[in-house]
Amino acid sequence: MILSPRSLRHAALAALATAQALTLSSCTPSQAQGAGIGALAGGALGAIAGDDSDDTIRGAAIGAAAGAGAAALKEHRDRQQAYRKPAADDYRKGYGTENPYQVISPFPPNNLIDISRNPKTGKPFQSGDLVRDPSNKQIFRIP
Repeated sequence: MILSPRSLRHAALAALATAQALTLSSCTPSQAQGAGIGALAGGALGAIAGDDSDDTIRGAAIGAAAGAGAAALKEHRDRQQAYRKPAADDYRKGYGTENPYQVISPFPPNNLIDISRNPKTGKPFQSGDLVRDPSNKQIFRIP
């Protein structure tokens, strides 16, 4: 059985489509989307710059690979940023006292600060809240 160039081209296209579908099934959704966008862009550029359908197919394949690769790099960078430690808190922490509604300011002259009522909520301040020392206007965190 002798295959014509046209039937060889169709067989190659079918093989390429099958291989691409199987390859993209192992991608994450954003990688598959990147590959699809890259394939469309690459196919369009191949059609514009090239003179036959082979250039379109080649451009689509290159675009799909580039799009999936770019999406994979972005996902990797996003995962790395998610595991970073949060930035250190720049606010100093006050000192607790026996009275749960008073703290000692960490700033000189180390005043005793009343935290029994938050003016915004009407409730007592909680551990971790930010308060201002009224004598020196410095902000600190309640222990």
